[in-house]
Amino acid sequence: MTPLVRRRMATDRRGLTLIELLVSIAVLGVLAGVAMPLVQVTVTRTKELELRRALRKVREGIDQFKVEYDKARANARDARADFKKRVSVDRTGYPLTLEELVEGKILRRIPRDPMNLEGRWVIRSYSDNPDSSLSDSKDVYDIRSASQAVALDGTIYDTW
Repeated sequence: MTPLVRRRMATDRRGLTLIELLVSIAVLGVLAGVAMPLVQVTVTRTKELELRRALRKVREGIDQFKVEYDKARANARDARADFKKRVSVDRTGYPLTLEELVEGKILRRIPRDPMNLEGRWVIRSYSDNPDSSLSDSKDVYDIRSASQAVALDGTIYDTW
């Protein structure tokens, strides 16, 4: 072998040494350790935004249902026929269940609660005590999350 061939073979065998490999793995580990809490905060913030949107959508739907019901009760010209069928003496005008918002074509679907695994909401009736966790389920006046977890701002999700 000529000296030129030996030099080429020596340069072709270049690679990472064990020290270089360990240093690069340590650097990647530190970067991953720094990034993980940021990812968790971002995921939580996204879920909180989704919760706020869902609460706003359902609460606006409840309010719209009440407006439509009141129009039907007053026998207004622009009252919808399906709401005229719902008029009753013993109703306050709020939906009996959340599903009635879908049946009345106020909402396409009831959004899920992103903060609990079941995705179910805790409903508050018009006649309920605001501080109570129990509901008589007569007229859905408001909803809240079923989660008792603490939000990023320090409040509990079920108080939103």
